[in-house]
Amino acid sequence: MSEPLSSEADTAPAAAPAPPVEVAVTRTGGFAGLTKRWHAEPAGDEASVWIDLIAQCPWDAPADVSAAVRVDGSDGPPPVGADRFTWWIRARCGEQDEREAELPDDAVVGAWRDLVDAVRVWSRSANG
Repeated sequence: MSEPLSSEADTAPAAAPAPPVEVAVTRTGGFAGLTKRWHAEPAGDEASVWIDLIAQCPWDAPADVSAAVRVDGSDGPPPVGADRFTWWIRARCGEQDEREAELPDDAVVGAWRDLVDAVRVWSRSANG
């Protein structure tokens, strides 16, 4: 009697693990000029969700503050001043794919806001 043939599932190569993901967010400025930092290094099953969040951000587009949705809902140019926040966002997916952006506070909307909020939540939960 011959041995049963193995199924395709038995012989298919295992899926490659998601590349390591790291996102760092730094916010400077504000009333007291303090610097706040958040950091996320999701691994395993979480990584693919983070890779999607990173990919949705307009990394190569200049920060068009005039097109950003104003937080207060008013029209006109965004406010300027010494007490405004500036955000630095750095993301790495794998060994070769690293991106950086510097954004004024009013430009942290849409995909940027989603990424920043996710990093802040992840950082808080990782730090207890």
